[in-house]
Amino acid sequence: MSIRLSPTISAAELPKFRGAVISSAGRDNNLFHNHRGSGFDYRYPLVQYRIIGGQAALLCLNEGIEQMQSLLGGDFLLEPIKFGDREEQVVVEDMRINEFDLRLLDSPIRYHISRWIAFNQDNYRLWQSLETDEERLAKLNSLLIGNIISFAKGVGWQIDERIEVAIDPSTLDMRRSFYKGRRLLAFNADFATNVFLPRGIALGKNVALGNGVISIPHE
Repeated sequence: MSIRLSPTISAAELPKFRGAVISSAGRDNNLFHNHRGSGFDYRYPLVQYRIIGGQAALLCLNEGIEQMQSLLGGDFLLEPIKFGDREEQVVVEDMRINEFDLRLLDSPIRYHISRWIAFNQDNYRLWQSLETDEERLAKLNSLLIGNIISFAKGVGWQIDERIEVAIDPSTLDMRRSFYKGRRLLAFNADFATNVFLPRGIALGKNVALGNGVISIPHE
């Protein structure tokens, strides 16, 4: 389920929008924030916060769809959201529900991934220590396979066959991203894989806030 809402927001305001949704949903509903008590739940987020065409948006998967439908049937987000000095009324402008047949493919499909945060501290140090571009690219391919497996597990799909991933090095673009005051390395890239991936899902770290979003190149 993808939902586009009325507020026009900036990337810096996305955490504020997320906080407003969590508050409306209730903090006991951890599908909306992936925390358990004082700790973090490392499962794949089934509710993700996005900006689409400059507007606040939500992507909901599996149980996240059920929770969102329940909230939309009640008093969800009827209160305006304050962004600094301005206040925005929240109205659902577009809502779409799609079903996808998740499967492995006979031939690879090419995708684009935006702001992919591939590393934790340990594998970033390992990646830096590699001596050749070929080794570093192979490590990125391995990490992306792991991210695909994490997504599949998160939506209840057990992949029993070999996953193939090939990042196109000519498209690899490294950028700096910031999350909770920390500098992170993010990548934009095209890649091919034999896994069908629905457009709009996200892979990697910090996907709940719009990192690692999958699209079709040049769409």
